[in-house]
Amino acid sequence: MGRIRHLAIVTENRERLVKFYTEVFGMKVVEGVGPAIYLSDGYINVAIIKKRPHYKEGLYHFGIEIDDVEALKPLCKELGATSEIQKRPPNREAEYRVADPDGNLIDLSQHGWPT
Repeated sequence: MGRIRHLAIVTENRERLVKFYTEVFGMKVVEGVGPAIYLSDGYINVAIIKKRPHYKEGLYHFGIEIDDVEALKPLCKELGATSEIQKRPPNREAEYRVADPDGNLIDLSQHGWPT
């Protein structure tokens, strides 16, 4: 079975998104090939790509498993999240959602996703 190992986000401001993902979620900058800045949580890599004329900005959404949503609330606000962390309806896999500084939606789950 294939596994998701890489997501890419196109942005006008790479440094702002790198700071957001490293400080809020503890991702690390990792070595990569090409012009993107690569981040990793140890399982999935996120490539932060500078917008070019033929690139569309953003990504619809992706999910991150977290330990403590309350601890993330002040960090998200301080580092420019474009929304507050919001509770999701009970019929969703992720219990919460937030938008990063570019408005990309991130599902947040303390109980994880089915495997």
